[in-house]
Amino acid sequence: MDKKNTINKFKEFERFGSRLGLERMATLMELLGNPEKNLKYIHVAGTNGKGSVCKYIYEALQGNGYKVGLFTSPFLEVFNERIEFDHQLISDEDLEKCTNIVLEKIDIMLSKGLDSPTEFEVITAVAFVYFNMKNADFVVLEVGLGGKGDSTNIIEKPLACVITSISFDHMDRLGDTIEEIAAEKAGIIKEGVPVIINVERPEAAKVIARKAYEKIACSMMWQKLSMPLQKKV
Repeated sequence: MDKKNTINKFKEFERFGSRLGLERMATLMELLGNPEKNLKYIHVAGTNGKGSVCKYIYEALQGNGYKVGLFTSPFLEVFNERIEFDHQLISDEDLEKCTNIVLEKIDIMLSKGLDSPTEFEVITAVAFVYFNMKNADFVVLEVGLGGKGDSTNIIEKPLACVITSISFDHMDRLGDTIEEIAAEKAGIIKEGVPVIINVERPEAAKVIARKAYEKIACSMMWQKLSMPLQKKV
């Protein structure tokens, strides 16, 4: 197997740039049978420190005997570093296998005249297929860019959301102010899901806290509406 050929397949999607939004990812995952829905996640966003925090969580879960997947970016030496399972980088064979599975579904998308996924979306889909194939107990999932419109945010309800820090980055896509950037990264917060933050800037922390409280309020309201009505005695 020629791993270089597999990597080149990813690079073919570079021309589509980096576009936020979940529409393409939702279509691709549906065609794949939604493997991401079979997994449990710790979702990690933030400007700096995401990779380190992901690694700490990964090692802690590993140390407690769980089968854990780790998805991070970018890589230092070899592409396979981006997808890891049980202290083993994804093998060249599994990388090729999972990539071909994803590319088959992308061909279907293109044949229907749908927008092509971006390079990062393709790689994220490969990771989901691989971790599902491995029956991972948990997956530690690092956000690629921002949060709200990042391809990793296709997951519906992680076990926990982590936001490590907020500072100015990717302002062309995330916003011109700290508050706007914080709002984008807080987009990973889901209803009823614990949120762990280590954000020093008070203006950013305030935005994240407001988002978390909104999700808690929505969750509590839904639970209240879902409760069966009791008859008066």
